[in-house]
Amino acid sequence: MKKTTSQRDERDELMAELAASMPTDRVGLLDLARAAVAELHAGVMACDDAAVERATTRYEAVTWKLNGGTFFGCQGGPEAAGCVIDRHCSAAPGDVPCWGQAGQFLVEVEGLRALVDFGGGVGVMGSHFEFKAVDLDKPFISETGYRSHFDRLRGGMTVDAVAAAIFAAILKEKRPKLIEPESRDRLAGYALPDWTADLIPPARREPATVEVPTGFVLVDVVLPAHRAFIARKWAAEAKAKIKAAEAAELYAKEEAAGGFRPGARCEVVSVHHHAFKGEVGKKIIITKVSHDTRQVWAHDDRPPRYRVNRNGRKVTEYDPRCVQSCYGFDQLRLLSSPGENKS
Repeated sequence: MKKTTSQRDERDELMAELAASMPTDRVGLLDLARAAVAELHAGVMACDDAAVERATTRYEAVTWKLNGGTFFGCQGGPEAAGCVIDRHCSAAPGDVPCWGQAGQFLVEVEGLRALVDFGGGVGVMGSHFEFKAVDLDKPFISETGYRSHFDRLRGGMTVDAVAAAIFAAILKEKRPKLIEPESRDRLAGYALPDWTADLIPPARREPATVEVPTGFVLVDVVLPAHRAFIARKWAAEAKAKIKAAEAAELYAKEEAAGGFRPGARCEVVSVHHHAFKGEVGKKIIITKVSHDTRQVWAHDDRPPRYRVNRNGRKVTEYDPRCVQSCYGFDQLRLLSSPGENKS
């Protein structure tokens, strides 16, 4: 314990010594952190361990100073000093990050494409790679369409080169398999980032299980190229009809439910146990509706509360949307629907 305390004191002394010559304003410190990341990347590419250590220490000193002269809580939330610095130094979406940056980019190995989230560690030393399948109808290095891998700073290699090497090594070690249907259906519901919209060829995200509405049939059509427009015409017409049918079905359910829908404002009129009688009369806002179970999820109809932290930034102290409860239809009285005046 004494040794650990001594080491912590020595580290704080080093941070204080470095921080003494650093800017006192937030902008200046963030710029200094970016410069440290650039130095670290150059050190990794040059296989210069001493340069990497110097840049890492400088980056940590910036975090220490911006956090008020301590590391305690520096990664405690989105507005904590460490998180602010990491986010400021991150690469633009789609660009290959430098060593020391967090970022998201694409790799392709043996015709298999993966979305790579890089970073996720504390500060510049994070070397966590997350591989996510782009084309759900192709084999992948994991049957779930996701693979996590922790690595190290590899001298003389860029981040994307290391990602490709890791992907290739896993392919060699374990034969890729098709993504299991359950995972494919789940992943198909998640949209890829906007920067992937121009991928060539486009990402294939169709689910394994296709639900065919009543009154429609699913067919595979093989046509000459000059007649393929017929299949496209059928698909466009069916899509419009299915969308209209789904909208009509949802409207019918909402009407049968008494108008309960996301965004509607309600009042609690009864509770299932006398211990909760204090909730009667409370105003809530619906976020989700289950017509099958005749229940809703809702949060209190209260405004968020804010405060100013010690760095002078306005942060959220309480957001009612983060705390939600479940209510039955018969426990609520509709006050207003989305878009109506609340008065």
